[in-house]
Amino acid sequence: MTRSPLRVLLAQLPVPNNPALNTPLAAGYLKAYAEARGLGGSVQIDILPRAIADNAGDAALVEAIVDRAPDLLGLSLYTWNSERSLEVARRVRQRLPTLIVVVGGPEVQADNVWVLEHPGVSVAVIGEGEQTFADLLRQIAPNGQPNPQLAIANLQSRPDLPDISVIPSPYLADHLELSPDGIQMVEISRWCPYACSFCLYGRNRGPRLGGRSFGLDRVLAEVAWGRERGVRRVHFVEANLNLLPIFWPLMRALADMNADRQITFYAELRGEHLSAKAVAALDAANVRVVEVGLQTANPVALRAANRKTDLAMWAAGTRRLYAAGIEVFLDVILGLPADDADGVAATLAFIKDESLGPYDIFMLQVLPGTAVRREAARYGLIFQDRPPYYVLGTDRTPYAELRRLRRELKVGIGIDPDAREGMPGPRSDALAEGARVKEEGGMIVSVRLDDERLEIATGSFRLPLSRSGRGGWGVRAERQQTPYVKSIDPSRLATHVDITLPADHLVQTSPTLAGWIAANPSTLFDLYLEVVSEPPSTDLLRNWRADLPYIPGYLDRLAVYAADQPEPGHLRTSPRLWLVLPWVSQAEPDDYAGVAAIIWRYELEVGQELPLGAWRTAGGAGVALSFAAGWDAGDRQVALATAEAWAAEHGRLIFVTRQ
Repeated sequence: MTRSPLRVLLAQLPVPNNPALNTPLAAGYLKAYAEARGLGGSVQIDILPRAIADNAGDAALVEAIVDRAPDLLGLSLYTWNSERSLEVARRVRQRLPTLIVVVGGPEVQADNVWVLEHPGVSVAVIGEGEQTFADLLRQIAPNGQPNPQLAIANLQSRPDLPDISVIPSPYLADHLELSPDGIQMVEISRWCPYACSFCLYGRNRGPRLGGRSFGLDRVLAEVAWGRERGVRRVHFVEANLNLLPIFWPLMRALADMNADRQITFYAELRGEHLSAKAVAALDAANVRVVEVGLQTANPVALRAANRKTDLAMWAAGTRRLYAAGIEVFLDVILGLPADDADGVAATLAFIKDESLGPYDIFMLQVLPGTAVRREAARYGLIFQDRPPYYVLGTDRTPYAELRRLRRELKVGIGIDPDAREGMPGPRSDALAEGARVKEEGGMIVSVRLDDERLEIATGSFRLPLSRSGRGGWGVRAERQQTPYVKSIDPSRLATHVDITLPADHLVQTSPTLAGWIAANPSTLFDLYLEVVSEPPSTDLLRNWRADLPYIPGYLDRLAVYAADQPEPGHLRTSPRLWLVLPWVSQAEPDDYAGVAAIIWRYELEVGQELPLGAWRTAGGAGVALSFAAGWDAGDRQVALATAEAWAAEHGRLIFVTRQ
């Protein structure tokens, strides 16, 4: 009897605050290479649609995968998605016991035991995946099961492809989907001549490029493919674009193809080699955003990190980018081996003395597979055991000092040090009047729980709170669930959900929220509590939130530096609480710091000027703005634009509730 084709599903989950970056290029390569090796007849390979991968909550992802009933699930693991991906895989395997789960990507390293031993993993692939994946499929396809030795064999890195041009383009094969507002990732080479200890680019790459680059015709054809589909942003996946032989012909060709400057290109460059001619070529091609690094100007830290930078040449090249009007991402990393507060001060002095532009502050990530992880004991590095693997102390800079430096430098560059990094921003229409339930792409993104005609059927939930709120409304210990919302299945929730409800209904909705969170531990829930008179106390909110289900994840570990101590290495980020208060409320935003953000509800009368000074004095996160009846549409738009410009200037938010 002829066996039906092996069903393979490949998936890549997004960066939480930027799903536009989630082009599943690795999955496209795996599919294209396997089919080029003649496996198309015995294997059916599908890539999970981005509408699901980018937007679905955990429960929805599980259902989407189970509904497709694959024989093999392949997951691309990166720091931002590995924990979530593996937990989803574990849940899916409970529903599909014979499922084979294959994982690959930068997170899969011989020294990353938590990934290799995760119960969601069947086979782990270290290094480039195309050859190994094709071999795996060839062994599994005849009988539907992997060779028992394969899981072990694939824990050993194999030689890279000597010529990567044998991998067909997944774009030109139409294996990848892109929307005009997305970002096309175009890989140029798999090579780096440098061996910076904190980076994975040069992990197993030799000093010579050889056949580790795609040809000019292919790169241009991929860019043209995206252009024909309305793509406006292209990110070159390349560590040192201006060092490649392809650089000059590529820039000339892009200048011609992109003469209308329809596409904006992003590239990573080596600053020391940015001559005036090279910068002019970048400008002509419309390369408008570049990353040139820096990381540190401390020569001791540079040597310890094996980073070879001619600082004077690097600064001169970077200044040429500024002069051409090209946006530069300039990074300073805290916690590098052999660095300390004096070294950081020297780096900042270098930036100032060389007349360089804005910079951002990052914490060292002690990534699996890197030299800095192997040398951690030598430099006294303490770091998180899960992504993002932030450094939590070194032999020269303990946690408290790193935290102090981070805070001071963030304030110095105008960034709120208490802002949670990596978090999706709140939606400006989160408080808009309208439907009780709002969907996007089949996923629920907004729920308003203020209508008792809605009911819910979930299990009971005991909330042991007994403190009284400042306004006098209290919470009875072990209050039981009240029917509240009906027919909202947790498996229909998106990865970012707004929930609006009266503040005095908070406890009644706890069973519902607990169920949703338990089913979707990676979802960011923005909870907007509408206050009529007095707001709840900070103690009540803090304890209520602490009693909800909590599984630490990537966003929670990103927030570790908001905590006074490095342990346990994470800080809860969801649900994010917002108190929506009447403008006349006497509440003080500082009283709720670290617990909830204040939003002032303000209705603008016809012809009234925006009280921008009063808004600024009031503090808080922003204003929920509504317009009284009778506003002229044009005047209303002018007022709204003025309010939004004010908010952007002062780091506030404008939520439009009614226009």
